[in-house]
Formats: sequence, structure tokens, C-alpha cells
Amino acid sequence: MSIVSNIKTTARRIYYHFDTPPEAVQLVNLRFYMLSNLAQTLAWTTHTCWMVIFFVLKVYPLAVIQIISILIYVIAIRLNRKAHHMLSMTIALSELWVHQVLATRILGWDAGFQYFIPVAAIFPFLIPKANLVWKWLLVALSASSYLYIELFIRKTTPLYPINTTVLHFFDIFNILLAFGFFTMWAFYFTISVNRSQIIIERQTRELAEAEHAIEQAKIQQRLEMQEHETRIVTKEKERYQELLLNILPYEVAQELKEHGRSEARMYQHVTVMFTDFKGFTKISEKLSPEELVHEIDVCFKAFDHIISKYEIEKIKTIGDSYMAVSGLPVVNDNHAEQIVKAALEIQEFMCRHNRELAAAGKEVFETRVGIHTGSVVAGIVGVKKFAYDIWGDTVNIASRMESGCLEGKVNISGATYELVKDKFNCTYRGKIQAKNKGEIDMYFVERDD
Repeated sequence: MSIVSNIKTTARRIYYHFDTPPEAVQLVNLRFYMLSNLAQTLAWTTHTCWMVIFFVLKVYPLAVIQIISILIYVIAIRLNRKAHHMLSMTIALSELWVHQVLATRILGWDAGFQYFIPVAAIFPFLIPKANLVWKWLLVALSASSYLYIELFIRKTTPLYPINTTVLHFFDIFNILLAFGFFTMWAFYFTISVNRSQIIIERQTRELAEAEHAIEQAKIQQRLEMQEHETRIVTKEKERYQELLLNILPYEVAQELKEHGRSEARMYQHVTVMFTDFKGFTKISEKLSPEELVHEIDVCFKAFDHIISKYEIEKIKTIGDSYMAVSGLPVVNDNHAEQIVKAALEIQEFMCRHNRELAAAGKEVFETRVGIHTGSVVAGIVGVKKFAYDIWGDTVNIASRMESGCLEGKVNISGATYELVKDKFNCTYRGKIQAKNKGEIDMYFVERDD
């Protein structure tokens, strides 16, 4: 990756850090969240620079104050992300008032630290939903802290006299920094206002279009009752189609819809994957039914999402076992590679999920994955609650690959290995005894940690 690409990526991440709010932040407070997040981040980064400078100049009280200020701003950012906006702003402004009073008393008026107080006084009124009295109180305290510096500190002798040239540099730098912050906040606020206006205009337009469509539908309904009935029938067909696609692959569903039946087919080259959880029976005894179903649902939903990225067909789940196949009903030359990628991603997900469960003191679900490549027969079975299923020795061997696997691993057969050996880092396990299948060459596909 080039230097330019790295810079762009870093800039994009920084932008999204300020621009993308957590779920707890309401839309009405989005502008304030963005500005406050930016301001507090700039505050702790500049305080870090000042900390180094004051340590170099041996102004140790101010250096220690910078450290405390950094911690306060980090806390304020966390509160802001949890939607405690007014509390976050109160803490940040309180730090600003006390800090600037102390900095002016220690280094004197000519250091220019007092200029940040009036600039920050605008922030309380950027929170749409907050107590108005509280807002005015914060502004009054900002004014009071500035007046205190002006009336009682301005003409006092600094506690730490420093070089006049350095002091003059501080004054100029703080003026430019205060105006720079103010300009940046105004610019960012303008962007958020413009964006809000665009959103409002789009929503207004969509609402008008929706109202117009509803009115047209009502008129049409009054004029032609038959058309209304037709729409109902159409919706029922769509619901039927959606339900059918939840049970069957699209191609099989289309065949069933057009011809009323679907022929079973032989597929010579597919790859089958099985997963299950180690010690599931013992784990299930320790959990309530609700907890057990919830955990399985979380895992299997994640598995569904992962395999859909690789165009893999989910066949069924049996208890804690999950079965999928790649290479049918649409033939795919990369079926083995795709399903191995999905299997590795499943194990990565389970690794993350288990860390979360362990941290919460809950039972973990260690997963085994087995994969085999070969031929299968696929078709629809049953009349009531019919299902699309696959049969053949390939399915049985894939199941043996899973039962012969270790927790957290992806175990593949020699047939699959021959197709993916140039794509993945695999470890030969030797010939392993598989139930009813004798000894089978097995390989672990290693994850790239």
C-alpha cells in the first residue's frame, strides 16, 4: 500500500471517528456530539504537547496539571459517547476554567491561556435537548472565570517567571490556537448543518411522495375493488415466494414454482461442511432454555451471514450441528476454496464470541468444523415441511471430518486438500481413523493470526 493510500485511510478513520456516532447518541444531538468529540480530542492532544513543553521548561506544576487534564478529557469523551452530553460538557468546561485560571496565575497574563475561555463558551448552547438554566449557568461560570483572571490575576506577578521571548511565543501561539479551534468548530458545524438540511429536504420529499402514493392508492381502491383484490393476491404470492426462498435455493424454488416439482440431481464436484459445538449436551444442562436457544441463534445467524458472502448454500441445522454445501445448485469451480474461507471466518467469529462469553462469566461454545469434497445427490424430500437436502458418501465423510476435528480448528480431507493446498497453509495430521470409514488423510487449515 502506498504512502498516499495510508494517509487517505488514516484520514478516513479519523473522520469517521468524529462523524459516526454510537447508537446511544440521538439524531437530534448529532451536531453537538460531532463538535464536542472533535473539541475534546483536540484538547487532550494539545495538552499532551503542553505537558512535554512544561516538563522541558521545568514548570512542573503545569506539567502535572496537563496530565490531570488529559485524564479528564478522556473521561469526558467516554461520557459523550454514552450520550451523557451535558455532564461531559460540564466536566470539560470545568477543567477549562480551572486550568486557565491556574495557568494564568503561574505564567501570567502574557502567556495567553485565558483566550480559550470565551471560545469554549459557545458549546453549552449546541446541545438541543438540555436544561436551559444549566446552559446559562455554564456560560455565566465561563464569564466569571474570565473576569476573575481579568480583575484579580492579570496584574499579579507570575509564580514561574520564564523567558520573555518564550512568553511572547506562548501568547501568539495561544491566540492562533484559540482562533484556529473556533474556526474549525464553525467549519465543522456548517458541514453538519448543511448535511442536516439535505436530510430534512430528502425526508420531506420522500414524505410528500409517500403521501401522494397513498392518496393515489386510496382513489384507485375506491374506483376498482377488483384491483384491490388483485394486489392482495399478489402480496400473498410474494409472501409465498419469500417463504419458499427461505426453505429452498432460488433455482430450485423457481423450478418448483414453474413446474410444480423439482427433480433430484447428481453433483459431481461439491464441498460439504459440518460444524458442531464440543460438549453441547453438558453445556445445555447448565443453561436455561432461553439462554441456550439465544446462544445457538446468535451463532447460527453469524454462520448464515458468513456463508452468504461466499455463495454457500445452507442445508439444515440439527441441534447444534450446522450443515452447508458449496458448488450447488449453481456449479462453482471455487467451491472448496470458498467454503474453507467461510469455515476460517466462522472459527474467527467463534473465537471473538467466546472471549466475550468468558469475560461475562458464561459458558463458551468451542466449535469443530469438518470439510470434505466429492459428489452428492440433491433434491427435495417430504410433503409436509418439505426440505432441500443432500445425500451421499461425501456427506458422511464430511461429518466424520467434523467429529475427528479439534476445537477451534478446521479439519479437511485429502480430497479437499488437493483443491486448496496452494491457497491455504495446511498441516498434515496423518491418516486418522474415522467411524465406519477406516483411515482417512486429514489436514488442519491454519488461521492467519
